[in-house]
Amino acid sequence: MAQISNAFLQRSLTLRHMRLLVALEELRQVGRVATALNISQPAVSKALAEIENGVGVTLFDRTPRGMVPTAHGACLLRYAHLMSNEIVRAVDELTGIEQGIAATVAVGATAGAGTGYLLNAAILQGRERLPELTVTVSEGTREHLLRQLRTGRLDLVVGAAGDTLPADLDGTPLYIDAPAIVCGTRHPLAARRKPAWVDMMAEAWVLPPRTTRVRAAIEALFRRSGSAAPRVLAETLSLDLILELLAHGAALAVLPQHLARRLAMAGQVRALDVETPGLVMPVSVFTLASAAASTAIGTFKSCLVEAAALR
Repeated sequence: MAQISNAFLQRSLTLRHMRLLVALEELRQVGRVATALNISQPAVSKALAEIENGVGVTLFDRTPRGMVPTAHGACLLRYAHLMSNEIVRAVDELTGIEQGIAATVAVGATAGAGTGYLLNAAILQGRERLPELTVTVSEGTREHLLRQLRTGRLDLVVGAAGDTLPADLDGTPLYIDAPAIVCGTRHPLAARRKPAWVDMMAEAWVLPPRTTRVRAAIEALFRRSGSAAPRVLAETLSLDLILELLAHGAALAVLPQHLARRLAMAGQVRALDVETPGLVMPVSVFTLASAAASTAIGTFKSCLVEAAALR
């Protein structure tokens, strides 16, 4: 088993080392890294050897496909990305203080969780408290957004909570949503006052991916009703595609409760009055446990919690 050098990591590892590791991961070739960093190829090789000897493990494998991070290398690279992004954030925040320009919070929103109304309320409230606040929002799957959070590209993530909270994250519960089952307004079930599960089991469904909590709950409902699995027309978190499929096909879908109500009021879908025991979606805001929150991040998180309490 390798002996990791704590002394080197704490006293000798520099930002220059970290930039080199990130460049090797991205460019894979020593020559390309040398060009990008404006140093010689021998200098790149020497610096990598210095880091590997200092840490006490091999960080990159030399392969025909170029430099590929080892398990140890991938671990150290996570922190290299985090440090690089934190430096960029520090520069931005210092510049903002000096010039009085906007403070930025980078937010990830889980696709399909229907958190738009919550983010809207928090952004407006946050702007009242910090007039210079700017919020950038990226949408994606929970797994993708949490990876972005861990590398420092996002400050916080709002979305569906998993069954367990990873040790490196802090999670603050916001609310629990009870998703609704919906269909297009011309679907045969749209005219039914209170359809039963047996009426829906043979229908085609537009569902979120298998990795989501809502999908697992829907499949559990089918099993309890005596059916092996729903007949899936498409798997997607795209609201635009879901609405297109509902409007032009005989299918059912699952949407966050408040979003289903809003779309039903607009005449775009019909929310079905059907019991869905166990179909719940807890929504939380996640931050990196080890990251220090700026004033802007702390303010925006507080606004999210307060907006959720008024939901």
